[in-house]
Amino acid sequence: MPRNLDLHPDRLLPVEPSVRALARELYASVKGLPIISPHGHTDPRWFAENETFGNATDLLLVPDHYVFRML
Repeated sequence: MPRNLDLHPDRLLPVEPSVRALARELYASVKGLPIISPHGHTDPRWFAENETFGNATDLLLVPDHYVFRML
């Protein structure tokens, strides 16, 4: 049976107390927002223009060079 991990909520925050307090504030202000990752293998125009795709290949395989190379 897998064990549940008990991870401290500050585990990725800075050690210095005043910086950690600021980091907590910043995190609290955005934690409910959706994640928009700059490292995604997506074109930002897809989201801005709500583009449609002709098929699954155009959406999932063609834009992602890692997946495309593995195939």
